[in-house]
Amino acid sequence: MAIGVSAMVVVLLLTYLVTSADSAILVINLINAAGKINIKNRAKHILIWIVALTAVIAALLLAGGLDAITSAMIIAAVPFSFIIILMAISLLKALIVDLIQARKS
Repeated sequence: MAIGVSAMVVVLLLTYLVTSADSAILVINLINAAGKINIKNRAKHILIWIVALTAVIAALLLAGGLDAITSAMIIAAVPFSFIIILMAISLLKALIVDLIQARKS
């Protein structure tokens, strides 16, 4: 029973990872194509991004294993954290301005 459940978990995790990677590659390709869906050599561009993403992951795994991937994810996430903090501050400012305008009228 435990082996069956373990196998099912592995299959489900692999399915999740493959679909996530596929979606990420399609988004990257769409951004690089300037939003155009029907571009020439679309399959070739997607294949290039698949190879590039796989090469980066393989290099990180070979260089330092899971710790290297975790460090790379943290380093990549730090700038987005600052952007999210700035967006939260901006939202609070906008809410305060709206509240002041609502009280005036």
